Amino acid sequence: MSGLELIFTGSALLGTALLLLSSVGSGMRVRVHLPLRLPHPHVRFLRFLAMFGIGGLFGAAAFGFGPLGQSLVALGFGAFGAAVAFGLFAALRRAEGREPTALRELVGRRARVVVSIDPASRGAVTLSYDGAVQTLPAVAATRIPRGQEVEISGVRGLALTVRGVQPP
Repeated sequence: MSGLELIFTGSALLGTALLLLSSVGSGMRVRVHLPLRLPHPHVRFLRFLAMFGIGGLFGAAAFGFGPLGQSLVALGFGAFGAAVAFGLFAALRRAEGREPTALRELVGRRARVVVSIDPASRGAVTLSYDGAVQTLPAVAATRIPRGQEVEISGVRGLALTVRGVQPP
């Protein structure tokens, strides 16, 4: 195995291994303490590194190119692989939904009581937001019977604070 093929093999293995490690859960971190100060590799570079190595090996094995040809095929594969991955991840980012509504953003909206609310115990209200009908726990200072329309006046813990609305 030539030195160039060794570089391509190492690039392919290292890039692929680091890509796999970077995708093993967003909260997991793998730290290696080295006495050197190294820049943190971005995922775009890891994609390029993996495809660079694979392209170089492909140029050597499939076409029998010399060192310059292998290097050019490796650079081409690396750039192509990074561009395709960048395009795919950009499309996925655009397809993501918006952030879910926080409970405090519901203040001022109207809801309907589905489980009666007493000052001493929680009830439940239903309303539509984020594209679905949601049922949430609710508390109130006065008794509110089931079926009555209420206005959300605040949030207490995970429950909404509501007050009755007078019918028009």
